[in-house]
Amino acid sequence: MTSVGYHPMQRHRTNLDHVIWRAVDALLFVIVLGLLVTVSCQALSRLTGASAPWTEELSRFLFIWTAFLGMATGFRRGEHPSITFLIDALPGWAQTASHCLTAVSTTVLFAIIGWNAVGLLMQQMDFGETSPVLGIGMWIATVPVILGSALAIAGCLVEVFGRIQARRAGGGTTSPNRESDP
Repeated sequence: MTSVGYHPMQRHRTNLDHVIWRAVDALLFVIVLGLLVTVSCQALSRLTGASAPWTEELSRFLFIWTAFLGMATGFRRGEHPSITFLIDALPGWAQTASHCLTAVSTTVLFAIIGWNAVGLLMQQMDFGETSPVLGIGMWIATVPVILGSALAIAGCLVEVFGRIQARRAGGGTTSPNRESDP
């Protein structure tokens, strides 16, 4: 980080950003661990001939959480799938415009997904929908869609504008988040 244009609030935002994404990483770790245990129980129960039906449903819930939080983390780190050979051939201003278009497109897409997920969540809560085996609220499977959409928007914007800021500072096209995150 350079001292050019440095403001004390910038450090606060960086610390807050760090805390949020560390919490997401920790939550992902716990969920993936739970998924591993659940799928292992499922495999073992089937080997013994006494299939545990709760394992399939729980693994589906955990997978949804993993997919949406993992996707958001990928956007935050700029590790989402992309083909950049055409963008890399463009002049600097066009690359910056392309990154801005990516951020706007991602924001619109995940705003639509998140908005529709909120509607689904409200419907699930209004009707009291529960899962067939575990008997827990189906809204638990919708929350990660909303959370993941919000985090994907935030992560994409942070990553893209960090990349633009690095380009302006003469740092090239590398995402600053890739170097700062383990």
